[in-house]
Amino acid sequence: MTEPRVPPRSRVGVVVLNHNGKELAERCLSSVFGNGRVEKETILVDNASTDGSVQYLRERFPQLVVLESRANLGVTGGRNLGFREAVRRGSDYVLSLDNDTTVGPSCIDILTEVAESNPQIAVVGPKTYMDEGARVLQCAGGMIDFTENVTREMGAGELDVGQYDERRDVDYFPGSGFMVRATILEELGYLDESFYGYGHEDTDLCFRAVTRGYRIVYVPQAVMRHGGTSTMGGYSARRKYLEAVNSVYFVRKYASPSQKCKYAFYAGFGLIYALAIQGPKGNARAVVAKARGMWRGLRKPMSPAGAAPGPTTP
Repeated sequence: MTEPRVPPRSRVGVVVLNHNGKELAERCLSSVFGNGRVEKETILVDNASTDGSVQYLRERFPQLVVLESRANLGVTGGRNLGFREAVRRGSDYVLSLDNDTTVGPSCIDILTEVAESNPQIAVVGPKTYMDEGARVLQCAGGMIDFTENVTREMGAGELDVGQYDERRDVDYFPGSGFMVRATILEELGYLDESFYGYGHEDTDLCFRAVTRGYRIVYVPQAVMRHGGTSTMGGYSARRKYLEAVNSVYFVRKYASPSQKCKYAFYAGFGLIYALAIQGPKGNARAVVAKARGMWRGLRKPMSPAGAAPGPTTP
């Protein structure tokens, strides 16, 4: 593969979000340091860990910038804390990573090169594999379809045989692994903290960028892996509640009348299906929490159009 042509003045702020995952974060950071030739500064945002993450990681990576939050700010608040610090320190681009990701060789250089190629590119993202190994895809860019989960990540669960090897524009990338232009973060007001966690704060950012004429570009030559087990939370009541709140809130914020009807149909059918499948598995409480989350999403106060306000109650 041809070495990416990285402009010498490009500067990337790598923001790694961590909560009680010091060993995972160590592996992630090891993949970042020494990755490629672009100038970068790596920032760890520790979201009120209780496992000694801060001391553990400072000892192993003395060059690491650590932002230690005494309160758990959630996914969105934690990312914003790191994003703002990266921009304050002069980064041209910000790479957002979860602690259970690892970036492949030259991944950061390749993403930077593509972002530098066109000022209308706001966000770039890699081909992401599941961390278990082999060549099973987790994400080749995302699309907004307004079905039950509102979005879907293309390629998820598929064996990679080259079907996603073309660079193309997509609707969004998950915050576990994307690079965003710093000026776009400032223009858009960063992530909307109305989305507390478990989805759509990343979709929202990309959607707002696209409505202003910017592009979201999938770059298959850049590769990373993502475990997803430490942050996804399984089929838990809290996860399902917050996912539902965010889904309904996103639909209210952006969907057309026909898209709202589409979502209502799929979401209603999905609740019935989930109860039938998950109930016998002992997960009925999580299904009920999902229904409560949908109700909360309908009642949640809306942020002004196009704005990214501070945190609100989930």
